[in-house]
Amino acid sequence: MLLDRLRSYFRVRMRRDWHFRRLMETSPAMRWLDAKPGERILDIGCGDGTYDYRINRRGAQVVGFDIARYKLRTAVKHHARGGTIYLDANAEKMPIRSRSCDAVVSFCVFEHLENDSAVLTEVHRILRDGGRLLLTLDSMSNPEVSNAHRDRLKVEHGVRQFYTVPEISAKMTAGGFRLTRSRYLMGSPLDFKLIRLSYATETMNKVYAALVRTFLVSAGRLVSMIARRGKTPNTGWTLMVEGIRS
Repeated sequence: MLLDRLRSYFRVRMRRDWHFRRLMETSPAMRWLDAKPGERILDIGCGDGTYDYRINRRGAQVVGFDIARYKLRTAVKHHARGGTIYLDANAEKMPIRSRSCDAVVSFCVFEHLENDSAVLTEVHRILRDGGRLLLTLDSMSNPEVSNAHRDRLKVEHGVRQFYTVPEISAKMTAGGFRLTRSRYLMGSPLDFKLIRLSYATETMNKVYAALVRTFLVSAGRLVSMIARRGKTPNTGWTLMVEGIRS
């Protein structure tokens, strides 16, 4: 078990997308999820299964979906333990029984979907009454983010839309959910600078980049916390929302 954790620790830190932005997004999301033993949790867009591994360690049963088969192969190789299941399936029509899941999570996936409303309808079908939906979404509502940068994300990363609280709240309500809480992440000018630095590491040598990212994550979290000083941002790079199936 300890060896597995060490392998996971170093494997994550060698990834190009493990950096300040990713940690500032997923750490609060995992706290909000607060997975319990015995819960059945579905992860839409699970990627290589890194976060499913963390959820499963808390005793929850995890089902991960992704359309990227090469990422699923990595997930199966490294994280298909403890009952975790990985499937190649379309999020608009998932092979899951109705009302069979306690929670559904999706980290920075919805902004890439062609029909997010259809996926919300499907999530509503598979969640039990009172089940939770937890999403992190690209917002890019920071004043520092230019339209040119948003356009570049659409072209280079396949982003179809950006979200604000009113927009996702309306879609969730239409899909049969009640928005229970929301929070913008990485909303300060300093956060934006740290994000840009973290992106710069993607072109570095893998080992050197891992060291730089580790420093940025550690120092960045502290500096960002001081910069916010308890303030709740009303804009941010990422938007985190939670809803209940009504």
